[in-house]
Amino acid sequence: MNENVIAVQELSKNFNLGKGKSISVLKNISFLACSNEFISIVGPSGSGKSTLLRCMSGLLNPTQGSVKLDAIDPYQLSPSKTAKMRRTKLGFIFQSYNLVPALPVFENVVLPLRLSGIKIDRPSVERLLKSLNFTAKLTSFVGTLSGGEQQKVAIARVLVTRARIIFADEPTGAVDAKAKEIIFDRLRKLADNGACVIMVTHDVDLAARTDRALVLKDGQLIKTLTNPDATEILAAIGKG
Repeated sequence: MNENVIAVQELSKNFNLGKGKSISVLKNISFLACSNEFISIVGPSGSGKSTLLRCMSGLLNPTQGSVKLDAIDPYQLSPSKTAKMRRTKLGFIFQSYNLVPALPVFENVVLPLRLSGIKIDRPSVERLLKSLNFTAKLTSFVGTLSGGEQQKVAIARVLVTRARIIFADEPTGAVDAKAKEIIFDRLRKLADNGACVIMVTHDVDLAARTDRALVLKDGQLIKTLTNPDATEILAAIGKG
């Protein structure tokens, strides 16, 4: 039986502009997400997609409302418990990759395992990267890689942790069509095997292959589409 692993209630986020002024980026958003579920967040540029992802993942404190991850409020944890939760339960795929330039490919991938004291199986890491169509050397420093190859390293780093909840911000944005399919299929498989995957994307065709699409516009959740198709999504975001 699927269980709720993310609960977002009446979440709002304002950013202070100084001189007593602020801007409202998210407005009163509520939804639940379950294990075995792959959810996309779609909407026009500037609609608040990435901000919502950061607020619900415990990276950006909301102005109002609440977030529960596995029934835990990440904003009420101590820094050490927050760090442990991120290592053991959550996986993050960022647009900016968030890799460590001073480390080679292999060490970037296994960093969460090292921090958690988990034994590292090098051949399985090599197979994982190969399955993502990664072609550079594992000894290469990540700064020497293309954006697409860096994204594959970032995704491999999440996959090795077997995280229960995965937040992905435009995970296919920097890769070619073949890699896009490989990455999407891996995320789909993670959800099918029990994870909860939340993906921000501009790719309507990929969003149409997720279980639900949350449609944002002007910081509001205007529609939730179950088993969406591309035509529905385009119409909901005003491009149909």
